[in-house]
Amino acid sequence: MGKTSRLLTLAATGLSLVLPTPQPQSPPAQPSYQELALDGPSIQAETKPFSMVAITWSQSTWPQGTQPVSAKVRVQRDGSWTDWQALQVEDDHGPDPSAPEGIERAGTDPLWVGNATGVQASAVTSSGTTVSDAKVILIQPGVLDTDADEPRASGVIQPEASRAPYPMPAMVSRKRWGADERLRSHNGAACARPKYTTTVQAAFVHHTADRNDYTRTQVPAMVRAMYTYHVKSRGWCDLGYNFLVDRFGRAFEGRYGGAQLPVLGAHTAAFNSNSFGVAVIGNFENTAPPAAMLEMTARVIAWKLDANYRSPHATIVLDGSRLHTVSGHRDTKATACPGQQLYSKLGWLKQRINTLIGGSVSTPIYRYARGIGFTYLGQPFWGEHRTRTGWATYFATRDVFFSVASGTHSTAGVFRTRYRRLGAGSARLGLPVTDLYAVKGGLKQKFQRGWLIYNQPQGKIYVQYGRAS
Repeated sequence: MGKTSRLLTLAATGLSLVLPTPQPQSPPAQPSYQELALDGPSIQAETKPFSMVAITWSQSTWPQGTQPVSAKVRVQRDGSWTDWQALQVEDDHGPDPSAPEGIERAGTDPLWVGNATGVQASAVTSSGTTVSDAKVILIQPGVLDTDADEPRASGVIQPEASRAPYPMPAMVSRKRWGADERLRSHNGAACARPKYTTTVQAAFVHHTADRNDYTRTQVPAMVRAMYTYHVKSRGWCDLGYNFLVDRFGRAFEGRYGGAQLPVLGAHTAAFNSNSFGVAVIGNFENTAPPAAMLEMTARVIAWKLDANYRSPHATIVLDGSRLHTVSGHRDTKATACPGQQLYSKLGWLKQRINTLIGGSVSTPIYRYARGIGFTYLGQPFWGEHRTRTGWATYFATRDVFFSVASGTHSTAGVFRTRYRRLGAGSARLGLPVTDLYAVKGGLKQKFQRGWLIYNQPQGKIYVQYGRAS
């Protein structure tokens, strides 16, 4: 047999089974981060094991608008060198110019290369000159025990069992894919606190310009590596995208701050405010995105748009430009992203999203908001969502609640503040059954099991439980 074996004798049956001796396994890869100076037009080096590679350069010494940069790499795996592969250079991924996080370094999109122990890299301008202060970034995200786990959908409302608005699809949380939340403080304590925009008006579709042959178990590590690259290499506060979708049709929570809230991302420079970014993992310039990937992308966008009362066929104005509510990255600037094969599917995405959300908005909260007027209410901040006993949407000036038992009513001002502190929709006080109304000496609002009462002379608000008038 050529291998040492041991004989297991099954005395009870007289049978024998030859089992191979267990072979020693390599220890799991440990996380690491390496930066190699690219002082000349190219570099070659043997390195510690890494799985993702990229090239960056100083934004100040090589500002946007100068000569284009051409970057390429090849890596050493199992003693052999791969072919050279071009890296996508995207200078308009990132935070808005006015955002509290800055673009410290420009760079390429990162490339997943598997397990490599050597790298050759090159970065030159279109005229062949060296790019000053260039660095080769090598990231090993390590392996976690949970990388091979399939995400569980327990506790997630399934589309078939819910009514409007369209529900949040099953999604791999940051905790589940292994986000190290300490990394958000890498570029300063202010970065650790999520930033929010006013509302959600549009979705931008991206591709990561990565490879397309990754395995299911590699995806969490790929997301961790992108997170590290965006923070440590580019100088951002967090992972740039709000959501990611892999080729197997799985959605991943991106930037920290609450998937249901309008978290300010760093995905489409100058257009991040009032939008969110969905990045499909892979390169779809010449390869068509799989059907499962497209379907999950449609479900993520349908959930966010429907909760905020947006139509996938509408247009809006962002940063002075008129755009579709579902746009590709290239609709904002001259870029290959999200790849021609994915960009050509945007029409299908819009139609599929429209089908998922039922073609129009008709919830009780939306009708109530239309009656009052969005000019008065402001835009949705926390889109329409389930509460313990009904539904709610948090607008700029009011929180609106609905259930069959209570009807549709809102809280505002000090009443909203106090009700939130109690736990909006709390089982003890219940949902509002009236809007705010004036009484002698102040204001009052009735709930299912009590009142909030504002005593104007005292300037205080009280909670009164019970059904007495």
